[in-house]
Amino acid sequence: MVLSRMMSNMSEEIKEIICKTLPNLSEETQWQIILKLQSSGLESKEDLKYVQQEDIADLLPVIQRRKLLDAFKLETETVALDLQVIPTSSPLSSDWSVSGSSSPTLCTPPNSSSSQLSSISSCSSQARNSEPSNRPSTSQILKTWPEIFQVPWEQMPQEIRSAIADGKRPKPVERRQMVRVLADEMRRYEANPTRAQCLTVVRNIIRQYPKTFADIAPDGSLLCGGYTSLLIQLKNRIENVNRDRSFSCHRSSTGKRGPTDTYGCTRFQPELPPEETDETVEQHRQRLEEIYRQEGAGGAERAEVKNLMELTFSLQRRHINTLPPPDIEDVKSKWPFLFMPRYIYAHFELLTDINVLRSLELSMEECGRAITEYFRGKPTNKDVKDILSNGEDNEMALRVVQLLMAHFGEDLTGLILLTDVSATASDVETTLSLPASPRLILPVSGATGQVTIKGWMITFEGRVISEGITPTFATGLAAMFAIYYIFNLQYQDEAACTLEFIQR
Repeated sequence: MVLSRMMSNMSEEIKEIICKTLPNLSEETQWQIILKLQSSGLESKEDLKYVQQEDIADLLPVIQRRKLLDAFKLETETVALDLQVIPTSSPLSSDWSVSGSSSPTLCTPPNSSSSQLSSISSCSSQARNSEPSNRPSTSQILKTWPEIFQVPWEQMPQEIRSAIADGKRPKPVERRQMVRVLADEMRRYEANPTRAQCLTVVRNIIRQYPKTFADIAPDGSLLCGGYTSLLIQLKNRIENVNRDRSFSCHRSSTGKRGPTDTYGCTRFQPELPPEETDETVEQHRQRLEEIYRQEGAGGAERAEVKNLMELTFSLQRRHINTLPPPDIEDVKSKWPFLFMPRYIYAHFELLTDINVLRSLELSMEECGRAITEYFRGKPTNKDVKDILSNGEDNEMALRVVQLLMAHFGEDLTGLILLTDVSATASDVETTLSLPASPRLILPVSGATGQVTIKGWMITFEGRVISEGITPTFATGLAAMFAIYYIFNLQYQDEAACTLEFIQR
């Protein structure tokens, strides 16, 4: 009886961890994970640190497995800091505050793990110097840094502080500024905080200022705990910053490409396939060039091309990741098939283990209607209202992107450019003002608000680099999204919030 109760309590604890880390996971899958872990020999919460990805490989995709394992490790680890306890009668340095004779609290956050130790050492040294006659005792604080994290409200925009004081909602642009400050401060503790760590910080903010930051339904109730949108914004910001800074070389202000990261990539620079050499993969590449010269885009359907594109994946990555980065036209001349939709999707899947088109289509099926209904019930600005007033003739994916960009205050041209349905790639390059960063070109017919898509193009560095004949916005958006990862590109500022939202 006692054992049964203990197992039940442990199951509930594990379920709570799963819910916090993967809030959108179905309850059925949650219990499948719990049962799988118990059948593998899990006897206590402490055993969670021994769980490996392969233990739940059949239940979750790879990214969700990584998030959950991070959360498991976080739950079984504690931060133990040996801090010097200073008697209340002692003069205190400005780096410490004491709420009792034996509960010191560090007020100034560290810049990194190493600086954390030096900061503690410095503070302890100051304390010893100020009270040399007393030998301090040692105390352990069994709390993780997110639990003691102090939001730097004094660094926030004045509009955010005013919104908090008045109990009002900040504008999207002000909230984004707040998220940037918050992410930068959290990264002083840890370069890439986990979703569970972000959740702890966000929950504390929501508890403190629900009227200003919580997700609230039209009837005034909290939506899913009230923290989902802020959590997504914060985690997206952290991931995008890490993606932009993992390499020392970045794109310049002129839009020149540069490697940004390995974030989210499982095969950023893979080894050669077994039994292949540098010479053989180069021969395969030359064979691909030969097929393209002979058959053009039609050669993409050949099974030989599909096989050779997979065999040469490591060489493709080596060419793309070269420093300084090659011009996009040079890459295209060496790998003409890479710029066709089917091989854009295939390269992204080899790079990340994610079928980008299927994932995007599923997300739109599952969330598109909910996003539309949310804005319909609570339009956030005039632009959102205008889009909703155009009806639902447009494809769901396009309407969702339009709503998100309007909500975030981003102009549609930061991501999408419209052109005449009869325009060719040459027409687009000569008649449109093409920025260096990627744009999805939609040759359309119909009014501005209601469009009929007749295929799509992707431009980069002022040139059309890919064309798709499938008349759906989702296929073009998936290809464009893949381009950022394939060619190590940073999201352009004009559409960063929308792209980060889609990324999640």
